[in-house]
Amino acid sequence: MKIPSDTNLTSDADYRQFIEALKARVANARISAARKVNHELIMLYWDIGRGIVDKQQVLGWGESVVELVAKDLQTAFPGTTGFSVQNVWRMLQFYRTHTAPEFLAQLVKELSKEKKTVPAHENLSQLVREMVATVPWGHHANVMAKLTDPAARIYYLRATAQFGWSRNVLLSGTPIPAGAGRKGVFHRPALLPPLPQGARRL
Repeated sequence: MKIPSDTNLTSDADYRQFIEALKARVANARISAARKVNHELIMLYWDIGRGIVDKQQVLGWGESVVELVAKDLQTAFPGTTGFSVQNVWRMLQFYRTHTAPEFLAQLVKELSKEKKTVPAHENLSQLVREMVATVPWGHHANVMAKLTDPAARIYYLRATAQFGWSRNVLLSGTPIPAGAGRKGVFHRPALLPPLPQGARRL
């Protein structure tokens, strides 16, 4: 059998098949790595929010601690994005939002409707942590900024995780604040799980 020279490999069918398989493997590895990084980032932001709340409750620290935490983290990790004052406020809001009694009560209600076992309170917190870790940070920021209803928040977080929505797809389903130049509601009823009764669409 004649072995093709390296210069002729690009037109060889076996080589083309080999390189396509490698490209698919690289793409899958990149997606997998991005998911793992996202999971760790969301858990970090959750822990920062929880840490601030814990210290506020136990030691009586005020709201100004958020700015101090942001400043000290920026100093400790120069060049690292994500520790702006605004983002540390979001971390605090993120933790408070997803551990609020009304959010947890809504999640219990939905799990019961789906005939799923409702875990004990401490396990419910872990379930929430795992649920939010599947959604990128930018999506969380948008959902927190636009929705206050726990049923709607759960709906969009679960739909984003289930369908892999990009931030643009998520935003196209959100009412844009007046003056922002866009309006309308995203409708894809064939793809979406039913929105809980009484919850408004993004």
